[in-house]
Amino acid sequence: MMNSVSNTNAASEAVKTVGFANPKALLPQEIGVSSPKDTVEFGSGAKINNGQAMSMVLERAYSKLQSIVGDARTALGIPEGAVIDTTPEATAQRIADFGLNFFDKYAKQHGLANDEAGRQQFADFIGGAINQGIDEARGILGALQVLNGDVGSNIDKTASIIQGRLSDFVKNGLSAASS
Repeated sequence: MMNSVSNTNAASEAVKTVGFANPKALLPQEIGVSSPKDTVEFGSGAKINNGQAMSMVLERAYSKLQSIVGDARTALGIPEGAVIDTTPEATAQRIADFGLNFFDKYAKQHGLANDEAGRQQFADFIGGAINQGIDEARGILGALQVLNGDVGSNIDKTASIIQGRLSDFVKNGLSAASS
């Protein structure tokens, strides 16, 4: 059976961004990109157009995203169907609280004191992980072509609030950072 996808840069970017942990290690033939035609072939000569191919890729990406969100919801103990405040302030609060919750364990494992230097080392570590997550979310939303207007500015605002919380944590410890 012959499978090939052609001239679907946005589609292949969506597949790379959403479907694989290391998109840079992915070869074009592994995602089905083979030549600069605007067709996709399955089986013995059946063809679909570029729009149909993009639709299939986006459906797969959306399915993957739903799975990730479901796993995150479960990990955070949020019941299915629960209404969640998605404002930048509430989102930043949840992300910062979740990350800062690991300070004591991290400090113990790395021999850090609960002082400004120890908290700074942890904030650098957890802040890097949070920034990576934000960058990955931007990539997914960009690939799905929904990173526009308020979405982008809300992500920026959320990131800024998180950085403020981390700075407060470094200077004042957990009690001040959770207020």
